[in-house]
Amino acid sequence: MRNVWKVFMRDVQRVLAVPFAVILLIASCVIPGLYSWLNVAANLDPYALTGNVPIAVADNDRGVSVNGKDFNFGSQTTDTLKKNHDLGWRFVSENDAIAGVESGDYYAAIIISKNFSADMTSVLQGEIIRPQLRFYVNEKVNSLSPRVAQSGAQSLEKQINESFVRTVSATVTRELTKEAGNVNTKLDGTAQTMNVKLDDAQHSIGDARSGVDDAQDSIESSRRTVAQVRKDMSSLAGRAGTLSGSIADTADSISAARGGLNAFNQSANTVITQSQTGLGSLSSTANGAIGSINGNAAALSGSVDAMLSTLESANDRLGDAIESMESDPDLANTQALQQAKDQQQAIATQIATLKQLNNSLPGSLEVSQDSINHALNQLNAKADNLSRISGEANTKADQGFDNLSASLTGLSDTTAAAAQELKQLDSSLAQLDSTLAAASQTMTQTDTQLKRVSDSITRTRNDFTVLRSSEAWAQLKGLSGVNADTVSEFLASPVSLNSKSYYPVRNYGSAVAPFFTNVGCWVGSFVALTLFRHDADSDGIERLTPAQAFLGRWLLMMPLAMLQGIVIATGNLIIGIQCLSPIAYIFGTMVCSMTYVSLVYSLIMLFRHIGMALSVIILILQVPGAGGMYPIEMMPRFYRLLHPILPFTYGVEALREPIGGFYGNAFWLDLARTALFALVFLAVTVTCRPALANLNDLFTRELADTDLINVRKLEVVGSERNVMRTVRNMMHDPTWGKVIRNRAATFERCYPYIVRVGIHLIWAIPGAFLAVMMITGPRIGFLVAWLIAVLVIDIVLIAIEYLHLSLPRQAEESRMDVRELLQSVIGKVVR
Repeated sequence: MRNVWKVFMRDVQRVLAVPFAVILLIASCVIPGLYSWLNVAANLDPYALTGNVPIAVADNDRGVSVNGKDFNFGSQTTDTLKKNHDLGWRFVSENDAIAGVESGDYYAAIIISKNFSADMTSVLQGEIIRPQLRFYVNEKVNSLSPRVAQSGAQSLEKQINESFVRTVSATVTRELTKEAGNVNTKLDGTAQTMNVKLDDAQHSIGDARSGVDDAQDSIESSRRTVAQVRKDMSSLAGRAGTLSGSIADTADSISAARGGLNAFNQSANTVITQSQTGLGSLSSTANGAIGSINGNAAALSGSVDAMLSTLESANDRLGDAIESMESDPDLANTQALQQAKDQQQAIATQIATLKQLNNSLPGSLEVSQDSINHALNQLNAKADNLSRISGEANTKADQGFDNLSASLTGLSDTTAAAAQELKQLDSSLAQLDSTLAAASQTMTQTDTQLKRVSDSITRTRNDFTVLRSSEAWAQLKGLSGVNADTVSEFLASPVSLNSKSYYPVRNYGSAVAPFFTNVGCWVGSFVALTLFRHDADSDGIERLTPAQAFLGRWLLMMPLAMLQGIVIATGNLIIGIQCLSPIAYIFGTMVCSMTYVSLVYSLIMLFRHIGMALSVIILILQVPGAGGMYPIEMMPRFYRLLHPILPFTYGVEALREPIGGFYGNAFWLDLARTALFALVFLAVTVTCRPALANLNDLFTRELADTDLINVRKLEVVGSERNVMRTVRNMMHDPTWGKVIRNRAATFERCYPYIVRVGIHLIWAIPGAFLAVMMITGPRIGFLVAWLIAVLVIDIVLIAIEYLHLSLPRQAEESRMDVRELLQSVIGKVVR
């Protein structure tokens, strides 16, 4: 540190020894202040001068008459604007207004249409037409003026709306006040009428609920009746099924009876035929046996008895058949059956007579052949008659059976149709029951709703009773005392905004002063580094290291940086910015100035001319990226990412504290973060500067070869270390020189091609990015990538150029012996 202090004191003595240098340093403190002062003064309170912004107004409104009263809102608007000095209102014709906007004489123009008043009052005539103001703006004249003009137009729109509401509400209120007396009288009558209406409604609802109950009972009774009918129909359907079965059985019985009758008819015919045959045989036998009657009377009597038994058996079967037919209701009362029955009984009588005669035959041997033949003839006639009657009975029976079968078939169809009708009727009754059930539920819901309405009416009547005794009712009756102006003001602006500002700032200039103060300090660092030589020489100081030389010169710049900060801050205070703590503001400005001088000086000492360019680039990035003018949230994403790593971010925040008000330890924390940038850059410079000495020497030589750029070959203290390193390498490895020379020769052969490729890439990469942006549109990301790519190529080319300078020099030094190298170290100075 002793050498650092020696360098500082030596440089101070050099400055003080030249009065003009002192004057120049003082002037260097004023120059950066001018940047801050002029910008702060220009932006001190620009919104207070918006009355100078010319805005044209053209009133074409013709007015309107409503209910005998004239309205002209356009004229009212212009009268109000003439008293308004927020903007520079110019009242001209429509053509002049539009032409003035196009030419730039007016920033904007507002045109009031001819039907403006008519549209405003259209709501009073039952047809709503929104009135419109035509707004013209010239956005080319200035970036901010369109916003100011737009704000003025919106303010005018709000003012017109409030005026309209105020006028209409005042008119309505006055009319309402006039009718207040009538209203009071009507209120009492309305109250009485309402009570009566409510009572009537309550009674009506009670009657309706009674009707609902009666309907509910009727529905339940109907449902029970339907259920009973369905039950009876179910039983009837069962009977219909049974009847169908009985009809089927009867049909089977008729078929069986018809078969039995046919069998009987066949049997009867057979019996009759047999009887007739038997009678013939009997007649023959009798005639043949007359002669031998006397001789064989007993045998004859037996034969006759056998024949009579056969006839009696056949006659009995005929009687059984007749009895069977008598059990049939359709045949029982027929004449044919009665005749058959009579004939059968007659045959039975005749057989009985024959039996009696046959039984008396043995006792009477004197038999008359004529009597026997007569009896046999009578029997044969009876048999013929019986055969005829049997045929007629069979024919009658077949006809009866056919009629009965047809009747049974019709009855069966009728029964089936009746069963189907019963099913359909049961389905209809089921639907009727469902409908009745739904009706019952509806009646229940209706009763519930009626009960709710009844309860609501009761509550309404109670509420109305309370309302009549309330203060609001009294106020309503006292409406005649309402102030129309008060009501209109309330309706025009019903909401009152009660705002509270934390850390209020008096004007716009005070708000932007922190930003312009930081920019002025950064400009001051450029001015300071333009005046002083960057490298400290070693005159009068022994064993001065590069770090000591750097810190000694940096220490000389700190008083100048502090003085610049004091001058800039004091000038802003004189201009009149708001500042709650001037001491803190001046101190913060001094810290920012010292930080920025340290940062820029470190970049220049690290990279020389490139460092100066980097410091300019950092300044450019900090203008939008530090959030000094606009909230950082409004900036593109690229600047939001840079925001935390920019020195201005914390410098601006620190200076806002003494201007707007302190919040905790925010002021000291922001100053500490700002100063941290200086410490980091100083540490990096002290550490890395010796390694970059040859690179800086390269730039100095290359720029000097142009004979256009102002460069100075200054002494780089400690540069002899490169030669000493060469000596150590030669002593350690005798073959080191040969390796270096071969490496240098190989590099020199490739050098032209490498440089050519690099130069082509410098032009090709921007062209490629430009083509991509023309296709996809300009984006900040592409621009950043473009700059990074060019920067990387430049760094590579710089490294190649450094090797191009370093390797040949090392090859040249490798040809020297150790003594020559040591001699070159003594008093070595690179200029």
